[in-house]
Amino acid sequence: MLALAVGTATAIASTTPSDASSGTTHDGSSSAVRSLRHQIRLTRSRTLRTAYVAALPLPRHGHAERSATTIQQLAPILLRWQHRLSYYRSALARRLPVLQGLKCIHSYEGAWTSVSATSPAYYGGLQMDRTFELSYGADVVASNAGLDANAWSPHDQLMVAMRAYRQVGYSPWPNTAAACGLE
Repeated sequence: MLALAVGTATAIASTTPSDASSGTTHDGSSSAVRSLRHQIRLTRSRTLRTAYVAALPLPRHGHAERSATTIQQLAPILLRWQHRLSYYRSALARRLPVLQGLKCIHSYEGAWTSVSATSPAYYGGLQMDRTFELSYGADVVASNAGLDANAWSPHDQLMVAMRAYRQVGYSPWPNTAAACGLE
């Protein structure tokens, strides 16, 4: 991937006029710099979307390319996002069967915002009780101001359910897992 990023930067630099000393103007206006920034934004967007679909924690995603003014500064940023995208794509491929199983379970459990009328109450699209939420998603509870799963995004609910699956399989959902043909 390093070769791809450097090759892309080199190819862009060789096709555009540039400042002789740095490969670009200091105001970042060369077409090569603009093109690399665009590639970084697209790759970052694809990476975040893939992480979201894979129900993985989203990577930190500042906009370092905004302050970079040369191809030499931008190429490593692009390379970093390309590596992240590759990682998240392979993680998605590994996780996809379980995610499909969890989505099947969700189809029997309720809306992402539902709250059961039972005691104890179950929350969200995968009907998590408070103990489940705290056992597998204490960080998500904290980042959502202590709110239950019915207030979380579907991404967060699936992320917490994946953590539970890794430890106990589909056992928190025995009836719906059986209805979905899951082990």
